[in-house]
Amino acid sequence: MLPSGVFKVVFIGSGGAIPRRGRDLPGIFIEVDRFRILIDPSEGSVRRLMEIGVSPLKLTHILITHIHADHINGIPGLLATASMLNKVTPLTIAGPPNAVEFVKLFTPSSLPFRLNLVSLRGSDEPLTVEDLGNVQIQYISTYHTVDSVAYSIVLKRPLGRFNPVKAKELGVPVALWKRLQMGEEVEVNGTVIKPADVLDEVKYGPIKVTYTGDTMPGPNIVKLAKGSSILIHDSTYLPEESSEAGIRGHSTCIDAANDARESGVEILVLYHMSYRYNDDEYWSFIKCASAIFPRTLAAYDGLILEI
Repeated sequence: MLPSGVFKVVFIGSGGAIPRRGRDLPGIFIEVDRFRILIDPSEGSVRRLMEIGVSPLKLTHILITHIHADHINGIPGLLATASMLNKVTPLTIAGPPNAVEFVKLFTPSSLPFRLNLVSLRGSDEPLTVEDLGNVQIQYISTYHTVDSVAYSIVLKRPLGRFNPVKAKELGVPVALWKRLQMGEEVEVNGTVIKPADVLDEVKYGPIKVTYTGDTMPGPNIVKLAKGSSILIHDSTYLPEESSEAGIRGHSTCIDAANDARESGVEILVLYHMSYRYNDDEYWSFIKCASAIFPRTLAAYDGLILEI
């Protein structure tokens, strides 16, 4: 297990709907606090997880952005393998309603573990999938050809050194101290107490990673991504294919860079590049986006980012 407070993102697949050598179907594994989260489990996810030393037994969450095959076809194998390995810890699977119905179709009649299915209704404002204490999972609707969502994983961290004297002077109950230290406002006898009212040496904030899934650019992406350390954005096409991107509900590298700039993220990772582009052309993606947003990376299979 990673030490508390460390955020790890592993790209187990970085391509689009058709794989090519060295660029597999989509899949992102996130390890944060005590949680193991797999986003968009495409075909072959079990093998690719085991290649990085992660057993399906360890997964706590699977997040699905939409129902297209390259983002969901790994579900049957993951459920079957977890069942055969006698997984006993709960597993939560979240996604749009049609994705949840797909999962139900391939769920074995009996499982040795509890399966929690969360159907996400459409929303143009960020909503919470699950609040896990130090970790929060959020989502918002996106712009693809079917119902689709983007996700943010947020690791809350103490904003600074808590001053109990200030808290007592303001009449804040001890039970609310941690919430203030983690950056939340609280209400005490009708008065809103802000973290800055009781903290000294404010230094830190939450770590946030946002993943768009397949989508065109738009204001919902910007809303969800604000404050992100990393934005992993659909970048299926180079600019000369912008018409096709619009028809198919995807983004170009320029679209991704504009969303990153507008949302003020720290790092942009281009993702889901089409199989039509060879390895040499991936430099074109970076050049395209970095002209607008300099802090840009292009995803590749096996890329690991740690915060």
